[in-house]
Amino acid sequence: MSDNAIRRRLLQEYRQAHDANKEMPFLHTRQHLTERLQESYETLALHVQWLEQNRYLHWKAADVFKISPKGLRSTHSETDLLGEFPD
Repeated sequence: MSDNAIRRRLLQEYRQAHDANKEMPFLHTRQHLTERLQESYETLALHVQWLEQNRYLHWKAADVFKISPKGLRSTHSETDLLGEFPD
């Protein structure tokens, strides 16, 4: 799977968490993402770090992240997400 495909899947998960609970829109990478995306923590951690460094996610505490305004804009639609992270 390409880097951009993994990043799209990650941002979609964070967008779903945001839309489901705007009061606490966080995902804990170790507990939830590995099961949902069927990828190892080591694989996902590199991409989560990249998304955080490029301002798609906000780091909160101990591997807990929240989608940022930039991340929300890029996940507004499938077209936006593909435009941001093309194959």
